[in-house]
Amino acid sequence: MRRYDLKSMLFIGTVALFFLGGTIPAQAIPIEVNFIAEDFTLSPHSSPFPTDPPTDPVIGTIIYEAASVTANIDSLTSIDLIIDEHHYSISEIGFISPFSGSRQKIGGTLTEVNGIFSGTNDFWLDWDQDTLIPMWFYYTSSSIEGIWFSTTFSSFSVEAVPEPATLLLLASGLLGLLGFRRKFKN
Repeated sequence: MRRYDLKSMLFIGTVALFFLGGTIPAQAIPIEVNFIAEDFTLSPHSSPFPTDPPTDPVIGTIIYEAASVTANIDSLTSIDLIIDEHHYSISEIGFISPFSGSRQKIGGTLTEVNGIFSGTNDFWLDWDQDTLIPMWFYYTSSSIEGIWFSTTFSSFSVEAVPEPATLLLLASGLLGLLGFRRKFKN
């Protein structure tokens, strides 16, 4: 009967996890959208109020779940967005996925995700799902009349958030390879 040492067991376990990982069906992973929208102008859809935008630039982070960065959104998990002193919460936002072909849309649910009315705290962000290029950012504020929009993004990224289990699997694989290398060195 052959006895295996700890290094050999670690290596065998790593190889087994590698092959097992290839057979697990794809599931939703956290995706993070970070953006800075700036140079807002008054929308032609709002009445001609001669006011400057209350917040410019708008900086935000939204985390949602999807199978990949170019897949449809499954659910929203968190938001970090402040516009004109209004802190948005996850209960105030929704999504349309896909929206108008291959676009994604996340926005406030006050007037549904696809609507926006002056004098309310509302917003929407949409981008092309295939190219990950931002299209529009619209917002309103309850403190001032007007609808502001921008197509200028000084920063925009859509990236998968590494999960602890993935990092653990990678670390165990590296340890297994290290052990395998040492075994053949001896």
